Amino acid sequence: MKIAEIITEGIIPIFGRSKGKVVRKYRCTSGTRKGRIVAKPATCNAAKKISSMITMKKARRARSSVLQIKSSRRKRTGATSKRIAKLNKPLSQKRYGKAKSRRKSINKPKGYTPPHKRVARKITKGGPSAKRRKPTRKKIK
Repeated sequence: MKIAEIITEGIIPIFGRSKGKVVRKYRCTSGTRKGRIVAKPATCNAAKKISSMITMKKARRARSSVLQIKSSRRKRTGATSKRIAKLNKPLSQKRYGKAKSRRKSINKPKGYTPPHKRVARKITKGGPSAKRRKPTRKKIK
């Protein structure tokens, strides 16, 4: 085992795709590449290559719209994407079923209570809780 694999400071291990297959990757939480997903944890603190940054920016400007359409289609429909999403979901939600319980129920309306849980209210006429209405029209003399 390498030292880079033992050190978990500044990275979060996740699953990602590489050449269409599910692979172990790392999300940087500190360093020059904070927020990025990288293949090796050592990359998070490595110096940036300015020349490759410039060429990548040019490529993104030229093909950004095409790449966005293709990547969104792949992420939406691909089996690998669904597998990765399931793997990256936190264990606490999977283990205790919180992910399912947070979802809104589709069939039931929002204010719906089942018949066996409904409580009948007593309606009292003329009691202390009943309000008296004032007359709306004035009498003409």
